[in-house]
Formats: sequence, C-alpha cells, structure tokens
Amino acid sequence: MDLKLEKRLGNKDSELGAIRRNGDIPAVIYLREKKGSVSITVNGVEFAAFLRRMQKGCLSTELLAVEYEGKKTNALVKDISYHRVTYAIEHLDLMEVALDDQVQVNIPVICKGDELCPGVTQGGQIKIVKRALETSVQVKEMPKLFSLDVSVLNLGDSIRIRDLNLSPSMKIAIQRDQVLVVVSK
Repeated sequence: MDLKLEKRLGNKDSELGAIRRNGDIPAVIYLREKKGSVSITVNGVEFAAFLRRMQKGCLSTELLAVEYEGKKTNALVKDISYHRVTYAIEHLDLMEVALDDQVQVNIPVICKGDELCPGVTQGGQIKIVKRALETSVQVKEMPKLFSLDVSVLNLGDSIRIRDLNLSPSMKIAIQRDQVLVVVSK
C-alpha cells in the first residue's frame, strides 16, 4: 500500500481538530536515521481503503510504502489511537524501517480449518491460548501472521510454538513449549 504523507507544522488542538474534520488523520513518523520524528498528516480515505483490504488483526505486520518530503521509504504502524465513542481513528504512530532492520512486532495467530476439526466433533472446543506472539524479526523475513491448521487436531491435541516454521532471524519472547492452540473439553 502506498501512502502519501504530508508534513504538518501545527500541533495545537484546533489544528488537529481541523485535520480530523477534513477526514484526514494526524500522525507521527519516527525516522530511522535521524532518530527523531516528523509530524505528518495521513489521507483518511486512503488509509480507510487500506484497512478494508487488509486481513483482520494484521495491522502490526503490514509493511507500508510511504512517501513524504519526496522520499520513498517503508514504515510499520506502531500505534493507533481511536476516539472512545465514535471509534474513528484519532492518531497514528508510524515507524520508518529498512528491510534489514530487526524490529519488535506482535505477529497475530490465526486458526484455519476449525469447521473440519475432529476434536470438535468429539465434544471439544478450540481454545486459542495466544492470539499474538511478541517477536524480534528482520523486516524482510516478517510473516504477516502465523496460520495454524487445526483441521487435524483431535481432543487433547495442541499446537505449540516449537511446531511453527520460524525464520532464522526470528526470536520469540516466550518459551518454545508454550501452547498456542488446544482442543479441550
């Protein structure tokens, strides 16, 4: 997804409110080289279209191609703030990254094949123990998600972190014996 970012100068509440009334989103991009940040504005219509096309729960691992001040680069969404009543996006924090950078990111865990799971027909339920894994990984090797096939699990079976195919650069913050998904009564 390509996003054009516009630099903004004002940080007053009235200026931020005007940006939101125009349908855009105030944001900050944390720069990689300068170790600073730039206040920017993200086009609200473009970002909403991006969110509709993205798989649910995978915003933290979605690599954005962004352009600001004539420079094209990659960025990750580090934080998103919502209005507490309308749930409209209030603010975005983006982080500039290069493909060789090692980043901390929460990778979502998604189950597939639950309608075919023999453990469910045996009277069990699929219980997702970890919905995301905090990992340190190179951007170029970062998966969008961990897709777990539960269609082969019987009652009492589980999938653990050690059962995942992890890239060599990936480091997970918890032990490899940690259960991700279990079929239990």
